[in-house]
Amino acid sequence: MTPIKILALMLAAKQPTTFTLTQPFWWHRYRVHPANWLTEFVTAELLSITRAPELSLQRQTVKWLKQQLRQRQLKISGRKAELIQRLQGAMTATELAVQFPQHYYQLTSTGTQLVQQNQFVLWLHQYYVAGIVDFTAASRTQLPTDLDLAATLNWLLDAAAKQAVADWPQRYYLTHLRFQFAWQTQHKGTALNALLDCIRIKLAGLVQLAPLTEAALVWPTTTYKIEPFYTYMLQQIRQEYTLSVADIVAAFDQRSSVFVLPRQLFSAAEMQQLLRWTLTAQDQKIAQLYQQKQKALLM
Repeated sequence: MTPIKILALMLAAKQPTTFTLTQPFWWHRYRVHPANWLTEFVTAELLSITRAPELSLQRQTVKWLKQQLRQRQLKISGRKAELIQRLQGAMTATELAVQFPQHYYQLTSTGTQLVQQNQFVLWLHQYYVAGIVDFTAASRTQLPTDLDLAATLNWLLDAAAKQAVADWPQRYYLTHLRFQFAWQTQHKGTALNALLDCIRIKLAGLVQLAPLTEAALVWPTTTYKIEPFYTYMLQQIRQEYTLSVADIVAAFDQRSSVFVLPRQLFSAAEMQQLLRWTLTAQDQKIAQLYQQKQKALLM
């Protein structure tokens, strides 16, 4: 079965029978029309259609669940999953069938096995980036199917980076994606390293292809700077891991030996200073350094 069909199977599981595979992305992203696939899955015994009160309960609001529990003089405290379990235990099979007649698509044992063997399919869909994280890239780079989520994304980003060795705007984009994916998957160390690499590429002047001019270095409108978003994320990481400014600067310096740049607008020492001043909100000193760099261009 093709990865796209497996994706459709994954998305259909635990959906009510009113669910359809007619969303626009199927054609725009994957160039398929899967309207009849649900019938195919049921015929192939990958999906079954059954009544599933527990799924209907999951779709109810916490307010509704507490109202039902209160009517039965049961505890209303706890997480939603606990409320559902408590209410389901208090209702008879007949009550559940009458209250929740909705039927759902459920994976069969064969369908479950197929899904478990192809988790990467859902990940490529959820983290889709055309040409980088998609089924074509996975096939081209011979992506192993037994990797976990973080390793899958890193494999594809590494493969894309090999194709963009001298294309620094693309390298910057890939590094930003690495930060984004690492942050989303809770790999904060990797996220920090990627974030620092993004800053170094920015300050090196490698993101822009146009010739550098004096006007391009006007602070704070310049693009050759540490973006406010990066500053915010660094502060988030600092708070979460109780890191000092010195710790961040030291990590930034360490990355210079790992992530080598072909040229730099700001020297290594100037980059460290800009990072230190940014984290301590010393905008006046930052502006002065940019003015000095502007004067240097005129000489």
